[in-house]
Parts: sequence; structure tokens; C-alpha cells
Amino acid sequence: ISLIFTFIMLFGLNTEAENIDIAPLISLDQIEPTYDQEENTDLNQNKNESSKIVSNKMNNKERIVTIKILNKITTKVEQLKMRIKENYKYDYLEIYAIDCFLSNEYEKTEKAVYLNIYNRESNKKIFNGWMLKTLPSISSLEHPIYDVWVEDCN
Repeated sequence: ISLIFTFIMLFGLNTEAENIDIAPLISLDQIEPTYDQEENTDLNQNKNESSKIVSNKMNNKERIVTIKILNKITTKVEQLKMRIKENYKYDYLEIYAIDCFLSNEYEKTEKAVYLNIYNRESNKKIFNGWMLKTLPSISSLEHPIYDVWVEDCN
């Protein structure tokens, strides 16, 4: 009986394997970003407008993003609270939070922030995209001195 069962399993699995469709590979270079709206990308313009506070209202409350920055040299972690669409300068970095996402109450808890991070010395953008709280290694800032991750979004 075990021999017959083994024989049926081998031929049964082979026939099912022929019916499996293989999806084509997707090149990540061909995928367009989903959130391409960049606001105030000119750092000189941002410096002039940094004194202005632009805040969005969400249910009559001010939207605040909380991020943490690790200085790898000093091993100090600092928590920063910043408003959406407001520049924040931290040593060599200039951080600009564009939007935040909170999952629905019936979904898996997720908090994400769309950030633009610039190197202030070279005026180059070093990070642009969504940073997820639950998956910090997937959407991380690659910088020799700093690690940045999302803590909260209210």
C-alpha cells in the first residue's frame, strides 16, 4: 500500500507542476515611484522658508512625525518631533517630512512617513521615500554617520 501511495504521489505532483504558470521577472529599474511629488526641493528656497511653519490639519489636530536618529560615532540616539512639511536641520542632515500614513484600525498596525533627507554640505538628496516603522531595514537611510528610523506619526 505504501508503494502504491508513493507511486500516486510522484505522478500526481508531476502533473500538477506542469500546470503552474511562472510570472515574468520584474525589473525594479522600470518601476516608477508611487509618490513622486517633491515639494520645496530647492534647498536654498527651503532655507528661506524654514521659519514658516506649514502644517496640515487632520481631524483638527496638527500632524506630528516622531523620528529617531542614531549617531554611529557617538552612539547617541536622539528623538525628534517635527511637523509635516517643515524642514528640520540636524548636523549634516536636513530632513523634510512630506506625508505620513497610519493603517486602519482593522488592518495590521503600520506607521510610515514619506521623507526627503538632504546632505547639507553637498546639497544632495540622500534619501527619498517611505520609511516604515515595522520594517526599518527595508526603507533605511544609508549614511556613514547616521541611522534614521520612524517612531510615530500622529
